[in-house]
Amino acid sequence: MQREHEEAMRVDYAEHDRLSRAMFADGVTDTDIDRIDQQRVTIEQRWRSGPHAERWDYLSDAHEDWRRSPKVMHRLLADVDHNGGAGMTEVEHRSQQQARELTGNDRPRPKVERGR
Repeated sequence: MQREHEEAMRVDYAEHDRLSRAMFADGVTDTDIDRIDQQRVTIEQRWRSGPHAERWDYLSDAHEDWRRSPKVMHRLLADVDHNGGAGMTEVEHRSQQQARELTGNDRPRPKVERGR
């Protein structure tokens, strides 16, 4: 995957994610949901029907994994980083990082005070 295609995919995926969250915002009407969903589908179809469908699907799967199991994914990415990237291509590694950021799992977790 050429760098400019990867960058375009990342911009489109971030927009796809933003639109997905916008569908559930307060005050969104059924008409808004239909319009937003059509925008999401258009972006998705462009990537899933093109030569980089496998890369889009990997990013989409990574996003879902980070959303559902952030602790497991933190360990996975830490292991890959510790092993110098073994087991993951550079594009896959950047997809993992983007998915981590989009799900908010790149921020430090607040410390919980105990005993108070």
